[in-house]
Amino acid sequence: MSAPSTESGLPIYQDAARYDAEHWWKTDDLTFWEELTGEYGPRVLELAAGTGRLALPVLKSRATYTGLEISTAFLECARVKLASFGQRARLVQGDIRDFHLDETFDLILIGFNAFLHLLTDEEALAALACVREHCHEGTRLVIDIFVPDPLFLYRPEGQRVPAKIYADPQIGATVKVEETNLYDPDTELNHLRWYYSTDEKKDFLVINFTLRMYFPDTMDRLLHSAGVLEDGRVVLTQGNLPPLQSVESLACDPVLHLVVGKAGGVGDLG
Repeated sequence: MSAPSTESGLPIYQDAARYDAEHWWKTDDLTFWEELTGEYGPRVLELAAGTGRLALPVLKSRATYTGLEISTAFLECARVKLASFGQRARLVQGDIRDFHLDETFDLILIGFNAFLHLLTDEEALAALACVREHCHEGTRLVIDIFVPDPLFLYRPEGQRVPAKIYADPQIGATVKVEETNLYDPDTELNHLRWYYSTDEKKDFLVINFTLRMYFPDTMDRLLHSAGVLEDGRVVLTQGNLPPLQSVESLACDPVLHLVVGKAGGVGDLG
């Protein structure tokens, strides 16, 4: 694995205002994270913290929050959002594959598919090793990713599919985004392309990026190989993120993929 970068090279993570505008609809998980923090906080670490979207419900529960984010633009946006929380909110620039904060946390979360940017087993295991370094015996780790759907992975090559629509305040227009993908089953990498258009200008922006498709058996193998979870288990859940009791009761329907468990602390190393 190459040395982790101190800045995101992905175009989708270099314009914080556009990112927030694109994801105006993503609110269905906020109550879940607030309740989870109330149950397992109060010291919370979010990896790939983005523009601070999940920090707000975490801080609403009166927790102390540390967010690790690689993108300078996203960090600047998050700092503005979280300024009123003072010392309860801390933001750190760093790469989730290689970070060392010299403290442990009660709850560590990786939300909204951020884990999918770890494109190889090596990268995933490096991130999980860093997670373990920041665990005590009672730490809880929660990873939120989706279960890959064959209908999504094996669409005809070059077929454009509507992905999202949003109002872009920077250009003062409604933007429609279409998506194509090309999936490689050998590497489990899904190569995606987003086409941004307005009524006046088609494809004014085109962004390419790649996501690793983590199937439940792969996550189970990686988590156990990393020695991260003592009583971890794969949880498959329907639609929106479930209420907390559904996570514990293992509700099953393969739409979202949540890994929830008690993490092995640094005292278990060696």
